[in-house]
Amino acid sequence: MKKTRVLTPLAIAFAAMVSAQQASADWLSDGDFIVRVGASWVDPDDSRDDLRFSDDFIHEDFDIDADTTWNISGAWLPVEHWGVELMYIGSTNHDMDLKRIGYAGDYYDIDKYTVGDFDASYSNAYLNWYPLSRDCMGQPYIGIGLNYTDFNDVSLSNDFRDDLNDLGLTNFDNRMTHSWGFTGQFGVDFKFGHESAFLVNAAVLYIDADTDYRFSYTDNNFQPSERFVGEVTDIDYSPWVFNLGVGYSF
Repeated sequence: MKKTRVLTPLAIAFAAMVSAQQASADWLSDGDFIVRVGASWVDPDDSRDDLRFSDDFIHEDFDIDADTTWNISGAWLPVEHWGVELMYIGSTNHDMDLKRIGYAGDYYDIDKYTVGDFDASYSNAYLNWYPLSRDCMGQPYIGIGLNYTDFNDVSLSNDFRDDLNDLGLTNFDNRMTHSWGFTGQFGVDFKFGHESAFLVNAAVLYIDADTDYRFSYTDNNFQPSERFVGEVTDIDYSPWVFNLGVGYSF
């Protein structure tokens, strides 16, 4: 009898522990976590003449080349139809080609004059909505969130530096500031099978990114030479990003 009184609570406690472990395992096995890796094609929005250097007196339009890089992301789906996602898109390199310049209301087209290049990397946080149930093999989603774009390694082309030197301008230094803005995405995950944890992913992203261009140079036309510092604000970069990759849910 004593043995029964001791073993019964132990058996109940053990059963409760096993049940909790099974519930925890079921919670994870529903696919609450998704990890993805893949490739990204980053294309600045040419229709908006991105990287417009402008004020009331002069206006310059730049053509920014697209580039391909890698991406990695992790999503957590704590409740049905909703999830949060963190994504990092690796560094891209973009040439800045001057295509048009305006002065006092008159504009002149220029045939692919490369001014320089820069690198950019992207960190995104999304709140995603998944309209279908989790047992669907195809799972579309829409997300909106916050983006941080880091601009770095801004450099001038050798031809542009030579032209500046011919004008008596030397010791040119330039950089772009980082950007905070909103981002949105539309994507879809396709499972390899109803019981498969592996999937393929495709997504389209829009990133609202503005930057300031800060520069300094020495003008040797003055005697003695003088150092000048300038800044062009609110330069529009805002790329479209196309992701393609594979993932694993657990």
